[in-house]
Amino acid sequence: MGKVNFYTLGSAEPGANLQFVCRLTEKARELGHRVYIHTATAAQAQALDDLLWTLRPSSFIPHGQRTESAATLTEPVTIAALPAPAGFNEVLINLSAAPYSNHAQFSRINEIVAADAQSIHEGRERYRFYREAGATLETFKL
Repeated sequence: MGKVNFYTLGSAEPGANLQFVCRLTEKARELGHRVYIHTATAAQAQALDDLLWTLRPSSFIPHGQRTESAATLTEPVTIAALPAPAGFNEVLINLSAAPYSNHAQFSRINEIVAADAQSIHEGRERYRFYREAGATLETFKL
């Protein structure tokens, strides 16, 4: 199993996690990685898609949403509440409450933990899961 990074946010503000995901995605793209962003819901995927278009006027992150009707995408960043297709194996950003089901598919997984009690509890559960799976874990407090 690859490396799992946990990013603990200092803010419980609504949308803080999506703002951070945009910055993390931008950094991964600067390093040349393909990124799969697994969202908890289709509505969250749409919100993140909209935010990536308006992140900064000087920023452009080529991305697309994977849906049942658009199952294959060629963009270097894909957003979906669906499992990642074959071929995405570099960077996963997981926004769901549970560990990603096919975690061994990716060489690097990024877990986002907001500052609210529910997110912290879910983050601890995901941390235990990945530790028991033998992942290399690292935590960043932001």
